Amino acid sequence: MREEEKQLIRQCVDALREGIPGFKSRRPQMEMIATIANTLARCRAEDEQAGNGDHIAIVEAGTGTGKSFGALVPALVMAKSRQKRLVVSSSTVALQNQYAEKDAPSLQRLLPLQFTFAVAKGRRRYACVAKLQAEALAAGQGGLDLVDAGKGPAGASADDGVPGDSTVHELAVQFDAGRWNGDRDELALPVTDDVWERITTDRQGCSGTKCSEFARCPFQAARQRVKDADLVIANHDLVLSAIDMDGASVLPAAQDTIYVFDEAHSLAAKAVEHFSARHALRGAVEWLEGARNAVRDAVLGLRLDEQLIRDSLVSSRKIESALRDLHHRIHSTNGFDEKRARRFKGGPLPSWCQSAGEQILGAGEELQKTFASLREHVLEQAPSTGTLATQILSVLGFYVVRLDNLVDTWHLMLAEQPENAPPIARWIERHDEGGRPGDYLVCASPISGSDKLRKLLWNRASGAVVMSATLTSCGTFDLFLRQSGLGFFESPAFLQVESPFDYRNNARLVVPAMRAEPTAAKQHTEEVISRLPALVLTLGTLVLFTSAKQMKEVYAQLPEEIRRLTLVQGSMPKGEMLARHRSAVDRGDRSVIFGLSTFAEGVDLPGEYCTHVVIAKLPFSVPDSPLEEARREWVESRGGSPFIEITVPEAAVRLKQGLGRLLRTVTDTGRVTILDRRIVTKRWGGLLMRGMPDFEVVIERGRKAARGAQGLKNENAVGP
Repeated sequence: MREEEKQLIRQCVDALREGIPGFKSRRPQMEMIATIANTLARCRAEDEQAGNGDHIAIVEAGTGTGKSFGALVPALVMAKSRQKRLVVSSSTVALQNQYAEKDAPSLQRLLPLQFTFAVAKGRRRYACVAKLQAEALAAGQGGLDLVDAGKGPAGASADDGVPGDSTVHELAVQFDAGRWNGDRDELALPVTDDVWERITTDRQGCSGTKCSEFARCPFQAARQRVKDADLVIANHDLVLSAIDMDGASVLPAAQDTIYVFDEAHSLAAKAVEHFSARHALRGAVEWLEGARNAVRDAVLGLRLDEQLIRDSLVSSRKIESALRDLHHRIHSTNGFDEKRARRFKGGPLPSWCQSAGEQILGAGEELQKTFASLREHVLEQAPSTGTLATQILSVLGFYVVRLDNLVDTWHLMLAEQPENAPPIARWIERHDEGGRPGDYLVCASPISGSDKLRKLLWNRASGAVVMSATLTSCGTFDLFLRQSGLGFFESPAFLQVESPFDYRNNARLVVPAMRAEPTAAKQHTEEVISRLPALVLTLGTLVLFTSAKQMKEVYAQLPEEIRRLTLVQGSMPKGEMLARHRSAVDRGDRSVIFGLSTFAEGVDLPGEYCTHVVIAKLPFSVPDSPLEEARREWVESRGGSPFIEITVPEAAVRLKQGLGRLLRTVTDTGRVTILDRRIVTKRWGGLLMRGMPDFEVVIERGRKAARGAQGLKNENAVGP
């Protein structure tokens, strides 16, 4: 690091200490700042090879450490000094909003360092002005105001004409008057998805600079703000799309960027989801007919070369024929039995699937060329046809997205299985309708996103910081390194800092003397029901389940007085549940939340809002999906144990996340109760508890109880 960089970082920390009431620069946060600054001092030039990974910092920092400031301060200084762009990426909308509405504005106001920031969003978060104006014109001048259509989400009421017409008209008025900037997230009232779909577009449906409304396009304005910003606030999904698009993204190129990934533990799973593909057989046949009609209408409407119609007919009918044959072959086999999915294990596909897939892929790529040529012709005429070109591109774009997905699916299905690398999982799912066989989904997914992340992100990035409160599992970074692709590098910087919370004195972890284990599902559920009334005595209680079925059964059989104060996930939106819960506690009333995995992370209920976390069952995943089966099969083929290498470490991460819901500030106190005795009766219980917060632990044994955190950790510990 240069001396002026060190000095500026010190000045930034002093500015925060002076400008934020009660701000304390704790030692863990200072360790973060030092590690991140020294790592980013090794950020790479555009043409420099990734090398040993010394440009990457991997930081696990417990709750209350001040991760956002601990990362942003050194990252901002180093990015400005080394002339790089800074992208901070989060896994949730709530965290992205925190960076955009709280953290970045505070730093911008207080730091002796000038910087600009902007929030990056996908194109579909913005209205297409051309479509908005066309829809508003068609809707006419009558109808209700956006404000007056307020018995539900805007557009939910039925107008005299098309439902939502009055909403579309009012949105156009608001936009033209400068009272709305076209961003869906900045509407006064929510708009239904059906209405929004009419006035937004995607990349395929956009005519770009050829559009008559390009000068006042909300997305292009936002894109320019992102292009000019020193700090870009994004999310993991947007970053994954950007690295997969070769320069066509709203985000800066990876080689010019320093990344900060917050809640980085979810990045690997999102990568697997992003790089997977699937399509329906019967559903594809249906949209192919619409695609042919769209090509015909575009060609005839703009008087283009009719060879485009003939080309689309030939290609689409080849695809349709292969899809129908594939549907018949699958339907005529009895390969599903009681299962809803049939997985193709390693090696080539069966010949009947291989040949159909090759025909679909070949014809699909030909149809892609036809659509690309048609798009060029439409864009050429856009300046003279205006709104008509926009409408045509929007319709064509709808089918191009589906065609691209179909082609991507078969690229994965037909790809050669990589040697000595994680394979591609390939399977077909059955979707029944009304008790009768319905459609089939063709699905393909890499079992790990590690290779893609390494090649497209870590090898290209100028520098990177990955951080979370849950990067280690069973006391090591091994699981995260394998899944994220960072295990390939020899010398990334590692830092593990403890939370400043006094877990030993402020929190207790209790394991009751349960009679039933979760493996006896009926008996365990009955015991959870009998114990819960005595466990929800404080104002705020969070009960975490791993099964929606058990959650509903427990709720249905609780006493009426407990049900009245319990909010169950799925009965209303998550945000509304949390708002109702906080409101009840503020009134001094008891409130209980029943939640699944999404309530085990990213939920902030400080103080009295949550003084008791009840974990109904240890959060083991059920390996019943084809993707999970393929992952475990891969580990076994290499002589490993899926239970020790995957099941236990992943459960440990989820358990740590659940425990993290209890203490959210240094003054919080409370208790965690685990209604799963296996954590003390099974040898792997000790592995689960490695690296967990240092709670006081109480293990109930009938009328007696064993106390002390080390008792739980050592009594059943197994070797690494």
